[in-house]
Amino acid sequence: MVLAAGFSKRMGEPKLLLPYKGKTLIRHTLDECVKTQLDGIIVVVNSHVEKLAREAQIEGISKVIVNDRSNEGMSSSVKLGLQSLPDSVQAAIFLLGDQPLMSSKEIDKIINAYHSQSNFSIIQAKYQGIKGHPVLFKRNLFPHLLSINGDEGGKSVIKKFEKHVYYTEMNRKIIPDIDTPEEYKLLLDGGME
Repeated sequence: MVLAAGFSKRMGEPKLLLPYKGKTLIRHTLDECVKTQLDGIIVVVNSHVEKLAREAQIEGISKVIVNDRSNEGMSSSVKLGLQSLPDSVQAAIFLLGDQPLMSSKEIDKIINAYHSQSNFSIIQAKYQGIKGHPVLFKRNLFPHLLSINGDEGGKSVIKKFEKHVYYTEMNRKIIPDIDTPEEYKLLLDGGME
């Protein structure tokens, strides 16, 4: 599993270190990850965000990787995470650090779908029909993920292999990213739950 974490230009400060219910945004996500069936958790953080690597080093996290090439976009974090996986890993789940409302329930639903839907190479969360995170990619698609560039995550790979995607309905509203000061305020006011 890889968690790409970074800095929001729109927020003007390291959003993942912003407080929410007594913890940082990233800590909410990580605390939920360690409650899941995941075999290992690798966190990729932006080297330009002071204190972020330290915040990610909690019990249950397998490895924290500092991305010195984060200026190359999200693809650099995806690649670093994948390249750090042991050869025995058969699939990776990608999560975002700026989704503090993500719970272990959604992550485990993706893992359960991976085990029950073996004919699919991608398992993606769907929220009342809207595609979102987490997204799981099987090892056979790792070479395609390693060829993405810029601020691209796995969207182009999902699009290219759309017939190989299984969508797991989460039966809840989509879990929002926190990208703007307005979204952060809405989160704090309880308007996103």
